[in-house]
Amino acid sequence: MNNTTLEKIISDTQSSPYIKWNDESLADLIRNDNVYNVFIFNKDGNHGYFSLLNRTTANLDDDAIIVELGNREGLGILSVYDAMKENQTFYTLDIVNDIRFIGDKIRNDDRVKILNDFDALDSERVKREFKEKSISLIFMDTIHTYEQLKAEYEVWGPYLKDDCIIMVDDIRPSMPGRTKWQWHVETPFSQKYDVTEWAHNDTGYGVYLK
Repeated sequence: MNNTTLEKIISDTQSSPYIKWNDESLADLIRNDNVYNVFIFNKDGNHGYFSLLNRTTANLDDDAIIVELGNREGLGILSVYDAMKENQTFYTLDIVNDIRFIGDKIRNDDRVKILNDFDALDSERVKREFKEKSISLIFMDTIHTYEQLKAEYEVWGPYLKDDCIIMVDDIRPSMPGRTKWQWHVETPFSQKYDVTEWAHNDTGYGVYLK
């Protein structure tokens, strides 16, 4: 993806930070949950990043590979899956199996690889599963520390395409112990965007073009 396209996606999502569902039934399991439906439907105006994931997926190449590091509850899965194209592939992984809002349609779709026994720092497994420079979008949302994020990028970096979109949640020091902001400051990407105010206020959200 080029920078012009990415900036338009960001601008369009900021103007309307809500998922325009292609399949509203995907959200049936979360619709009546009074905690998590606030997030996925952005009822508080602070969770536009789910719409950003959705819109970005829709603008990727038809055969793009998408990766999510950390999938607790499954809101990211819903956001990406709703916009997936026929020949895209989505790998979503965690070390805890809690995708409570994901129904059978997604679980049984061969395009989706739910790997909830997969440590994001397992470099040998990453090497077995992925080809170098193959990933078009990666969403990094595991442990909220600089050390974890830096280590993850070192493991996954070789497998990202030269124009890969990288998204990182919680880049602001909003709580004690959250140090991912250091990576955001240090990262050398020429194109990086802090979209916290509308995407995930006040814990932070960063978008980067590799």
